[in-house]
Amino acid sequence: MQLCTEGFRLFIMKKLSMKELSKISSLAIAALLLTVGTAHATSPEYLALVDSADNFIRHQRWMEAESTIISALRLEPANYTNSMLFSNLGVVRTEQGKYKDAVEAFNLGLSIAPESKSILNNRARTFMLMNDYDGALTDIDESLRLDSIQEWPLQMRGLIRISRNDTIGAKHDLLLLAKNFYKNDKAFSGLARVAEMEGNNEDAIKYYDEAITINDDPDIRSARILLKIKMEKYSEASKDIRESLEKHPQYPLFFVWRGYLHRLNYRYEEADADKKSAISKGVDPQFVEQFIPKTSK
Repeated sequence: MQLCTEGFRLFIMKKLSMKELSKISSLAIAALLLTVGTAHATSPEYLALVDSADNFIRHQRWMEAESTIISALRLEPANYTNSMLFSNLGVVRTEQGKYKDAVEAFNLGLSIAPESKSILNNRARTFMLMNDYDGALTDIDESLRLDSIQEWPLQMRGLIRISRNDTIGAKHDLLLLAKNFYKNDKAFSGLARVAEMEGNNEDAIKYYDEAITINDDPDIRSARILLKIKMEKYSEASKDIRESLEKHPQYPLFFVWRGYLHRLNYRYEEADADKKSAISKGVDPQFVEQFIPKTSK
C-alpha cells in the first residue's frame, strides 16, 4: 500500500496556511490595529468617538465599534487621521464577516494614505478570507516593497508561494523571515515544506525539528511524522507518534498515522481502533479512509 499523495498534499497545505487564517481575529487586533492618537483631531467630540470606538474594539463589540467609527468619520470627513479610522472600520467589518464592505473601507483608507503598510496588510488578510489570494498577494507585494522586513507579510507570501509551487520565491521569503524573526516557527516549518518539494527530505526533517524546538505545535509534529512515513522510516515515525501522543494526547491525526502503521504491520484490529478514534475526534472519514481503508475479509 502506497501513501496517498493527494492526502499528503492537502494535509500539508491546510496546516501551513489555513491555520494562520484561523488566527485573523487576534492578529488583526493585537498586531495590526491602528490606534488613533490625538494628532490631526480638531474637536473633543471627534476624540471622544475615537476613544469609544477603540474601547468597543478592545472588547470585541464589533457592531458598536462600527457605528461609532462611522459617526466619527461623518463628524470630520476631511480629517487626515480618518485613514486610520477607515482601516479600523475594515478590521471591524472583517470580524463581522462583511468582507466586501471591509475592502471598501480599506480602499478609502488607502486613498488617503496610499503607502500605509498596515492598511495594505489588513486588506490582504481580508482578501485571504475571501479566497482572493491574487488580491492578497498584490497587497503583500506592495507592503514588502515599502518595507522588505515585515514578519506577517513575509510569512504569508512565503506560504502562498508554496501553495503555487514557487519554491524559489518561497525559500527567499522564509529564509529572510527565519533570519530576522528567528522565533517564528512557521518560517522553519515552511522551509521544511519547501525542502520536501525539492526532494531534500533530510533537510526537511531538520527544519521541522527546529520549528518544534521553537513551538511544540502538534500540526508541525504531524507533518514531520507524515514525512517520516513517506520516507519509509517507520520505526522513527512510530517513536515520534508515541512521543507526540504523550505531549498532545487528543490530537486526532496522530491516530491516523498510527493506524496507518498498524495496517502496514497487519495489525488490523489496532488500525481499526485508531481509525474510529480519529473519526470520533473530528477527522474527515474520507481523509482517514485514504490511510486506513476498510480491510477485505
